[in-house]
Amino acid sequence: MIMQIPNLKKILEPRWLHKVGWGVDSRGWHKREKLTQATVPKDNLILQKIGVQKGDKVLAIAGFYADWATSLVRTGAKVDYSDISKGLVNYVKKKRGKMFGKYICSNYELIPKKPKEYDWTFTFEACGARQGLPIAYLRSLLNNKGGILVIYTKPGKHMGGKAEKYPKIVKNLAKTYKTQYKIKDIKVRTQEKGFYQGFLPHRIYTIKTNNSARQKVELDLRVLNHIHKKRIIYLEKGLKSLDLEKKEFKDSIIRLSKLSKILGEPYKKEVEVR
Repeated sequence: MIMQIPNLKKILEPRWLHKVGWGVDSRGWHKREKLTQATVPKDNLILQKIGVQKGDKVLAIAGFYADWATSLVRTGAKVDYSDISKGLVNYVKKKRGKMFGKYICSNYELIPKKPKEYDWTFTFEACGARQGLPIAYLRSLLNNKGGILVIYTKPGKHMGGKAEKYPKIVKNLAKTYKTQYKIKDIKVRTQEKGFYQGFLPHRIYTIKTNNSARQKVELDLRVLNHIHKKRIIYLEKGLKSLDLEKKEFKDSIIRLSKLSKILGEPYKKEVEVR
């Protein structure tokens, strides 16, 4: 049986990192006048609008300058901030102090580490929708509730085509793991790059989890980690190593194959199961 699955080795390869004071878009790298995210929420109803309850524990991935993560804390959520850039993590830690429970420097494909560690995984306009972001939101199904992606729906195209790729992530995961998703347009009282603009349009992509999805994701991550350096998988060895039944193993490979369909070509690979 030959299948395509995520190429975890390629996905986790070092990539460009944001440096404090610099930004990147279709123009390439450039100096930033404002050290903020594309929008800065100033909305006391932000939790209600994105579907998070007060007291929920949130993992903010690709946190960048932390404006959205900060807004979630100020309106009642408990947030751990993360970013792959050590420079950004140190900058936000110095600026925000004890606001966040943890400051995590990590690839977002590797967190959370265990089931039910968080209620939600959250991001605002993270890049990597055809690279590692689907793996990060696969992991969001380990949470108590699921994952949330947000974009600012200003006129024009987003870098990397987020408006087209984010829905593919939630729809693919919902179909593969038999869970629910929702896409909703909202207006958020916010500033745009530091200048007050009023109530601006944003889109919320929510993927919800359940016990069955959580168990399947935990299994699939084990299988993916087991085979990520291999191109030929000897079934009997895999079953023994992972302590799985044959049907469990094959079903896991099929789900990973479905996930790979939303990845770019460099980030998936063919494997042969023997």
